[in-house]
Amino acid sequence: MRVVSILCGLLILASCSSPKPLKKAEVITAYSMLAPSSQGDTLIYIRAIIPGIHTKHQVCPVLESESGERSQMRIRGLHPGDNFPVTVCEATAKAGIAYMVGGTELKFDAITLNPKYIQVYGDSGCKAHVCNGNGPAEPFKTLITEGAKRDVDLILHMGDYNYRGTSGSISKGVYAYDAGDGGYGGKTCGLEETYYSQNAQGSPKPDTWRAWRADFFSAAEAILTKAPWVFARGNHELCSRAGLGWFYFFGPGSELKEGIVQSACPAQGDFAQPLSSAVSAITMIDPYMLKLDKHNIWVQDSANACDDRFSNALTAQYQSQYESLQKFASKYPNKPIWTVTHRPLWGVNNVATDNTLNIMLQRALADTPLGRLPEQVTLALSGHMHIYQSLSFDKQYRRPPQIVVGNSGVSLSEELPYTSFEAVIDGLEANGNEQAKFGFLELELDRYSGWYGRFFDQQGEAFLRCDSQFAARDEQVCQ
Repeated sequence: MRVVSILCGLLILASCSSPKPLKKAEVITAYSMLAPSSQGDTLIYIRAIIPGIHTKHQVCPVLESESGERSQMRIRGLHPGDNFPVTVCEATAKAGIAYMVGGTELKFDAITLNPKYIQVYGDSGCKAHVCNGNGPAEPFKTLITEGAKRDVDLILHMGDYNYRGTSGSISKGVYAYDAGDGGYGGKTCGLEETYYSQNAQGSPKPDTWRAWRADFFSAAEAILTKAPWVFARGNHELCSRAGLGWFYFFGPGSELKEGIVQSACPAQGDFAQPLSSAVSAITMIDPYMLKLDKHNIWVQDSANACDDRFSNALTAQYQSQYESLQKFASKYPNKPIWTVTHRPLWGVNNVATDNTLNIMLQRALADTPLGRLPEQVTLALSGHMHIYQSLSFDKQYRRPPQIVVGNSGVSLSEELPYTSFEAVIDGLEANGNEQAKFGFLELELDRYSGWYGRFFDQQGEAFLRCDSQFAARDEQVCQ
């Protein structure tokens, strides 16, 4: 009897000293992202999506590091409502450590703030007439599958994730506010005209989790946990469209103590009696800087920037943003900056007519004391145009090269073979090329401050080369 008692005591001690097994959590998916801290540092968030709208009985999963350290994920605030029958849980993570979401097979590779391999996607959703039903968006899913086969340390998305749920037309003859995209909205780009929103009370076509899951989360599943994301906001994520989901899933703010203040879309009015102005119904997040080891990334919310006009009060807000970028660059004169935003600062919409984008952002920048981007900006990345396009400027103009990645899944805007062109953009000559072909961009940083890149298609074949040295030699940055 004494031997049995000793054995039982040893068994009890062993069970007490070992961590309790994790209960299997019901998690739909998970992803990591970079965001600014309230002190200006770079945070890593891991977010998990679980089924059901938060109730007092719902529990977030545990985040477990490779060394066995556990932290309880917390429910994310500002839930967007009944059309999103899911809950986002989140926690901060440390660089250089691999994690798993407790009770699941979801594992995150160790995240670095010194990325070497960076993938860039943009305009990746699927229009309803192309992708019927709730299947994953194509060819975005195919591109992601190819990207997941490659080394990747960071993923940049230029915005416009959800097309299936944001066709623009809410009901017959009624179109959602789109900040002047394509000329919609009259002389003030919609800021002073009647404001129609998909998310107004009584709307027949609100933003939904179902559309977000089909257009982004299901399609991106193969790469979601391989590297952290940076999520720019596109015009399809305006509050009048899929902004509710963007702020909840991808917004850089958080109620966790290290983060900046979390934002959400304001009330969108009543669909039967629409607001007379967009002023009270839009939200712009402040631009933020992600400080990485070898370069910095400036993320700007250009969703509300009119493509072809500058005649409203938002121009002054964008001017202030560019001034803050100039001030930051003056404090860090030796560190390169990449700008990441949805609407291109310089986009050639029609070579034959010199129709260029973005007039509002161009005016805002011109009105700053410096009148241009700081010299520390060595690359401008954007999307919005449903093609690939690159622009290079003569060194004397002190403009960085720009690459538009708007070809990662949504229907291409036109049939366009690889074409070179020259154009005058915002008063200066540019040398560019473009192509309507589905793809994503991979950038590889060198040991100095340069980079080399290639565009890959749906078969994983490279069809364009891009190189910072091309631009330094006054050549086309992509060839």
